[in-house]
Amino acid sequence: MKKTSIYLRSIKIDGKNHLAMYDSNGDGGIDDLVTTTPRGSKVEWTTDSNSGIKKITKIYSKSGKRNVFKKDPAKKFLSNALEMDIEKDAEGEEAYAIDYILNDGTKNSIDPVIKIPPPKP
Repeated sequence: MKKTSIYLRSIKIDGKNHLAMYDSNGDGGIDDLVTTTPRGSKVEWTTDSNSGIKKITKIYSKSGKRNVFKKDPAKKFLSNALEMDIEKDAEGEEAYAIDYILNDGTKNSIDPVIKIPPPKP
């Protein structure tokens, strides 16, 4: 099973908190990221080392379509990471939210996208 990891790090730009994200595909962004992963894979969201993030509290679908997020990611055992299995019938893209708490106790939320390409003929 392929695993796609999405790494999170809190950064400040002009005194405001932002979320820097990059994935194991080599894609990255600030406050916005489109991650592509195949059907039947596993996706893991985790904090980068020295991320400034105390805890990822919740990751959930924002679109309501549930074509990718059949169920919300769950906390990984003995870890700060959350993970989700992508169903074999998943397809399309879905906006989702990451709620997290910074080391100073500030709560934040950001809305990236996950994309599942159609199967190859």
